[in-house]
Amino acid sequence: MGIDLLTLHRFGRALKRYHVPVLPGLLHQAMRVLYQAYLPYSTEVGEGTRFGYNGMGNVIHAKARIGRGCIFSPHVIVGGRQGLKDCPIIGDYVRIGGGAKILGPVKIGDFAAIGANAVVTHDVPAGAVAAGVPARIIRMIDDPAAEYEAATGLPVPLADRHRAPKPSGAQVVEMPRLTSTIALGEDGSGPHGARAGPTPRMPPGDDDDLFA
Repeated sequence: MGIDLLTLHRFGRALKRYHVPVLPGLLHQAMRVLYQAYLPYSTEVGEGTRFGYNGMGNVIHAKARIGRGCIFSPHVIVGGRQGLKDCPIIGDYVRIGGGAKILGPVKIGDFAAIGANAVVTHDVPAGAVAAGVPARIIRMIDDPAAEYEAATGLPVPLADRHRAPKPSGAQVVEMPRLTSTIALGEDGSGPHGARAGPTPRMPPGDDDDLFA
């Protein structure tokens, strides 16, 4: 495996833990130059999580937490929101499509899936598929572990498979519209304006192209 964003991140974290000077800062600059990405050393990233295309264009807040086995497509933003203190917490085995934005004090449940270019500003339950601007739940996954394996080609350990949610049926839930601007950076500063557009109407199950 070649050097990617997560390799640099984990190496830099180890160097900082042992108080090695200079090198952590150089590695952080390498992330920006090589991948146009921002992944602070303070960000917790779980085992088995992968960033597609070596992490190209991903911007992750310093206080965000990312679980195990997550899959990030390029140009995903996980950041804060102006005036709100906390940052996203992403569960285990979450799939996030290209260009998606997860903003503010939200929790993404285990085995959830976020569609490409979605703007998520409220919690997404475990085993749910969220898409649109602003994001809404378009369906609940009948067998989240099996769908994760089919979509990624990666196995889910038996213990994690047993705790995967097993919803009894599909549901569609409207999520409130985005009202705050985005705030990114280690201290939550640097707001960037963001406006919500119309929510695309998609029937449950019609999500084959969400993660392109």
